[in-house]
Amino acid sequence: MKAKHLLLLAAVALAAPAFAQSDAQCIVAGRLSDGLWAPKFAAVHLFGAEGRPIATPSRQALAGVRRATLDQPALLSRCDGDGPIASGDNEPPAQKGQVPAVAAGNVEVEGVSFPRLRTGGELVELRVRVPAERVVMLTR
Repeated sequence: MKAKHLLLLAAVALAAPAFAQSDAQCIVAGRLSDGLWAPKFAAVHLFGAEGRPIATPSRQALAGVRRATLDQPALLSRCDGDGPIASGDNEPPAQKGQVPAVAAGNVEVEGVSFPRLRTGGELVELRVRVPAERVVMLTR
């Protein structure tokens, strides 16, 4: 039993730095639909190039995000860019497992994309580069 836990711990320790050191990863900040902003959670605070908070969350203003402050960890994911999001309708539900996330705090934003949703609207996807020490594993 202890060997199984040690093996799992070793796998997590090796996976987190490898994930963080790859090309940029993304976090989803929220959804933009018909000009209305719906943050994924209130714990994401977005800032422009001048360090000022994004006051009017329009597509143009959100495209200028250069930094985000996270009050809680945010899941890291593959960047979809401005293309449509892949459908998982025919996939069976996955079992809960460990997934990488960026720890709470400030993250530098390299770019912003708006992947289209099939039901209308767009996600606001922040491309971030995360140092290995900021990656945490969450059960999801």
